[in-house]
Amino acid sequence: MTHRIENLINLLAQKSINYYDFISKASDIAEITELFEPKDLSMWRALGIEIIKLDNGKITLKTRETDISDEIFCFVDIETNGGLSNGQIIEIGAIKTRGTQELDRFESFVYAPVVPENITELTGICADDLVGAPPLASVLERFRLFLGDSVFVAHNVKFDYGFIDASLQKCGFGMLLNRRLCTVELARRTIEAQRYGLGSLKELLGVQNVHHRAFSDAVSCFEIFKFALSRLPWSVQSTEDLILFSKTAKSLALPKPQISGHGEGEIL
Repeated sequence: MTHRIENLINLLAQKSINYYDFISKASDIAEITELFEPKDLSMWRALGIEIIKLDNGKITLKTRETDISDEIFCFVDIETNGGLSNGQIIEIGAIKTRGTQELDRFESFVYAPVVPENITELTGICADDLVGAPPLASVLERFRLFLGDSVFVAHNVKFDYGFIDASLQKCGFGMLLNRRLCTVELARRTIEAQRYGLGSLKELLGVQNVHHRAFSDAVSCFEIFKFALSRLPWSVQSTEDLILFSKTAKSLALPKPQISGHGEGEIL
């Protein structure tokens, strides 16, 4: 997603705007007009974001009008055999929910000819596990249908969202426009802890499952989300309230312990 598209979506997340102003702003973004007519709201939804027209004729995001308990969330985790420049997705796991009620699950290996030794040590996935797995394009096509226009949630969402977005575009499936929520950011605003890595939060919250496997990590992300919701202030009601809170509320992070014998500025 380019900065201009993100800025337009963020504007809609903050307030409703005149329909014709929206069309004008969207028509100035080449990455949009090269793909579809901005006035075709069904195409925005196909790319992951539902834009609605209000009774007063203004345009806004559906997530501004949806209570958290009614929102469709998709908790996602991926495993890869390298970075964006030299690797690909080798496993996707996801859980779709309405609020905190589970609706559906997605889990798939992705074929790759090579899995580096360090990735196998981290995830337990080796090249033999991927023999016979569907190709990346096939898995991404199914995952995109599964994701729909739900809110994309992940622990360190920038990585999973960015990797999937780049992979979708590389496979010719267009950009990812779904609203996104990071459970690292949300946990920082709702849970007192020294560390907010997935392993640390799982231990703190008593979540017991396999670590560094896509579906298990998606489950862990969902568990962190549910706990965080129980700590929200009453003023956080809509999905956009939640996204804003996760980014701007006061952090509850505790100071990390200093390493003995080192200066004050050096921490774990």
